Parts: sequence; structure tokens; C-alpha cells
Amino acid sequence: MNHNQHHLVDILFRIKIYEYKGSEFQKFFVEIMEKSNPNFRSIKPHGKEGDWKNDGYDSITGTFYQVYAPEKPADRTTNAVKKLNEAFEGLLEKWNSLVEVKRFYFAYNDEFKYANPKIEEELLKLTQKHGIRCEPFLAKDLRRVFDLLTDEDKMICLHCFVPNVDDLSKIVGYEALNEVVKHVVNFPFGVLKPLGAARPGFIEKIQFNSLSDNIAQYLIAGEYQIGALQKYFEFEPDLKIILQEKFSGLYEQGKKEISAGNPERNDEIFIYIFAKSTPLERPNVTISNAVFILMSYYFECCDIFEPPKTTLFD
Repeated sequence: MNHNQHHLVDILFRIKIYEYKGSEFQKFFVEIMEKSNPNFRSIKPHGKEGDWKNDGYDSITGTFYQVYAPEKPADRTTNAVKKLNEAFEGLLEKWNSLVEVKRFYFAYNDEFKYANPKIEEELLKLTQKHGIRCEPFLAKDLRRVFDLLTDEDKMICLHCFVPNVDDLSKIVGYEALNEVVKHVVNFPFGVLKPLGAARPGFIEKIQFNSLSDNIAQYLIAGEYQIGALQKYFEFEPDLKIILQEKFSGLYEQGKKEISAGNPERNDEIFIYIFAKSTPLERPNVTISNAVFILMSYYFECCDIFEPPKTTLFD
């Protein structure tokens, strides 16, 4: 991967961490661990037996993992401490006689905010009580494992193909456009915006929205193929309006999902829209190209991201 692709992958990973809760985060965790360690085995719950308080382990090293990513952030501290103690005691009861538990990790999705002191305290108490190293496994730790994966495995775990900017020079196919359009049109949300607003300069708008050079290169490369997209809309004129609503809705959704105050927030919103617009069934270079071209078009039309202010009263 080149620098641009690494930047996109970095943001895609962060977005997954922010977005995934519950079973989605556990699945993401397991996919990364399985790709990184051939000895890692995940345990699937079976009926009343459950998973014996073990979400995954390495039998060679005796390392066990329990994953926690609550649906509601307000439930984190109280429920995390309760689940932590239940998980470890249940783990020892069911597994220690089969595979000696030498290390226990409580994989906790802290969204890069770091674990609560109460969780650290409980893990230290368990370490002292049982003589087994019990430690948190936070988003930064999962990121460290993720960074060691091959480029191909990273994209598999992210369920998204990250193209080189040069790939966008290839003529986009109608089949790829149709697949992406079908996917985006099915989103349940949309925002009506007036048509025919004056369009600012493309580069000026990129600068006004503080988008990085990496993102700018994808937008500019996508803009070169807007002519092919306009020909596509000649055959499907109604889709142009529907997609405008959907991309505007995606942009508004991204602003809600991505926390304010982050200097890279607009880059993250851009990649959020890219990831959501990419059909998960068949991510590849042609599909990714089609997404970027559509995003460039609706970026230029001011349906996603903000137009520069032209007067003091804007």
C-alpha cells in the first residue's frame, strides 16, 4: 500500500472501532485475531452451554480473551466490572482443567479513550488473587495487532477495498455504477436539498472543509470521470435526484456518528460515507472507483460537505 491507501485504512479502522458494538465488535475482533495468529481459535456459543466465558484463545500460550463492547455507552463501567468477574471465574471453572489459563485479556472497546480505572482495579485484584496475569485489551492493542496484518488481510477485515489513486484513471464501468447505486438507493434515510445552487471551486471547497491531501487526491481523481457519470445519468435521470438525497443523508449521518473536536473529523466523515456506500458483498477496485466518482460528483454539487462562504452573511 502507498501513503494514501494507508491513510484510508487507518481511518477505516478507527471508524469500525467507533461504530461497532456488541456482536459486531466481537466479530471484528475475532477476524483480526484469526488473521494475525494461526493458533487463535474463537468459541461460538452453543445453546445453554454458551461459550464457557471464552470468546477466543490460544491453547499453545494459554492466553484467553473475553470481549466486551456494550450497545449503550452508559452501561460500560458497571456492567463491564460485573462481566469481567463473571467471565474470569467461569473461565477458570470450565477451561483451566483443559488448558492451563496463563494469561487473561479483557478485550474492551474503549473507542481509544482508555479503560475506566475501575476495570483496571478489578483486573489487578484478579491477578493478585489467582496469580494469573489479567490485563485489558483496548482499541490501541487491537490496532497494534491489525497493523501487523498483510494489506490483503486488512482489507478483508475492514470489508472494503482501498484502491490506489492511480486506479481511478481506469474508465468506470456501468455494471459497477449500477451495483453501487443499487446499494446506496436502499439506504433508509435521505435529506432533501435544493438543486441548482452555485458551485464553488473544487479545490477551494476541499481546502474550506480541511480535507487532507490524501483525501483530496481521491476526490480530484474521481472528478476526472464525472463525464462518464453524467452519461450514466442521461439513461437514469431519476436516480440523480434520489442519490442526491441519499448522499446528503449519509453526510448528515456521518456528522452525527463522528465526534466533533477531532482535527481529522472531516476525513473520517468522508471515509464513513465511502465505507457505507461500498457494497459488502463484492468490494473490489471497480466498485471502489464507482463510489469515489459518485462522491466526487456530489461533493462538487455541494450535497456532501460544506460550500465555502462567499459573503460575510453566509
